[in-house]
Amino acid sequence: MSVLYVKEQGACVRKKDQCIVVSKGRDTLLQIPADNVDNIAVIGNVQVTSQALQMLMVRGIDVNYFAFSGKYLGHTAAETSKNVFLRLAQYEMYHDLKRRMEMARRIVNNKIQNQINIIRGIHVQSGEYFWKEDVEKMEEYQSRLPQKQTSNEILGIEGICSNIYFGAFGKMLRSEIEFHGRNRRPPRDPVNTIISLGYTFLTKEVSNTLDAESFEMYLGFLHGIRYGRKSLALDMVEEFRQPVVDRLTIRLFNKRIFTEFDFTAEEDRVLLNEDGFKKFCWEFERWMTDKSFSGNGVSFRSRIKEQAGRLKQAVQGNGEYIPFRWEGPTCI
Repeated sequence: MSVLYVKEQGACVRKKDQCIVVSKGRDTLLQIPADNVDNIAVIGNVQVTSQALQMLMVRGIDVNYFAFSGKYLGHTAAETSKNVFLRLAQYEMYHDLKRRMEMARRIVNNKIQNQINIIRGIHVQSGEYFWKEDVEKMEEYQSRLPQKQTSNEILGIEGICSNIYFGAFGKMLRSEIEFHGRNRRPPRDPVNTIISLGYTFLTKEVSNTLDAESFEMYLGFLHGIRYGRKSLALDMVEEFRQPVVDRLTIRLFNKRIFTEFDFTAEEDRVLLNEDGFKKFCWEFERWMTDKSFSGNGVSFRSRIKEQAGRLKQAVQGNGEYIPFRWEGPTCI
């Protein structure tokens, strides 16, 4: 099953028998059996009828709402979070400082290794850029993680390595569109626009999966607790940023799937135009469901579900949690 993206402004999502119908005025834009849909993403000025919502909740199909710019707003889902014992175990693990910091170090160590593997795998040599020097620096900081005893210290190592990584990221791009480092809130160039939107979509994927497993979404091990922040989702997102979003971004620009004509500048930010946004939704969905892109015969969407199950076992005391390590094919 897959995600249905609805971005036609003024459209309406309706129920017809056991089908999902997308219409605009008197025109039917799409009719698809509900059995073929796992999730719906509603973007901008799109309505969903109460009859459709009831059918979707009964079937366990989440509806995710995005602003026209791509900002995630929230979602509608059936009542599934009934496993209070998992949440109690999660709180117990959080209050065990030794276990919490071990989990935090494990998450960051894995993220840094994924970054290193991406740099090594692309084998980019551009001008006087020598990728091995960046990798050696990252490995040196990575080796300091076992001595770090607080979340701030661990996140400090993560921040340093991410700065080195994104300095190398621009060397991986073979496009007329330039990238001079990570910027966000708002993104100020096309590459950062795609990265930010990809991270938003990825966070939605992870959040929905963890929520379905009955986790306490606002209690993270690396990201801790902050009012209104789904910290646990951000913890798991860290292990998929490079394999999913960063590799997809490189592919989209290196294969000229995206060009400057897919974007529009608006004061101090750069946005995808409507055609560009539709193209991104298509490419992201294909990337998440096509098993050939994940490199191990399992789609990224299935892999996220597998990792959520493994996290559930670890929190309940059945072994240590091992984050997803990217060691797949270098071709993108």
